[in-house]
Amino acid sequence: IAFKSCFPASDIRDAATLAQYQAWYLGMRDFFDTRTDRLFIVMSTPPLHRLATEATTAANARAFADWLCSDAYLSGHPNVRCFNLFDYLARQNDGSATANMLRYEYEGSHSDSDSHPNTLANQTVGPVFAEFMCNAASGY
Repeated sequence: IAFKSCFPASDIRDAATLAQYQAWYLGMRDFFDTRTDRLFIVMSTPPLHRLATEATTAANARAFADWLCSDAYLSGHPNVRCFNLFDYLARQNDGSATANMLRYEYEGSHSDSDSHPNTLANQTVGPVFAEFMCNAASGY
């Protein structure tokens, strides 16, 4: 079972919101632990467009994605995997003004703030995600 939240969930403005997201996902993981007959693939949220966010919010979204894919969330839960969609779609955490935001080349428009990734992003990341799912399923 693979699932993700839509890009608005990357609007993590403060530490309290980040902690709330983590609490929700820990609750979901508690349920996943009761269903060891199923493999759960958690996808991190996609990043926001540079015109739809700011540095602190984008950094919090990266922190959430990193946490979902970390041992802190995954270790000891063999039926849970994480695909870091955020990392594939976001600019690196390089200290630039657009760090942790949707990569420029993946923006659907450079003049409006719609955070949906464009066709290039879909064509680039889609096969990577499909391979991840196949590998996770065959390894389970």
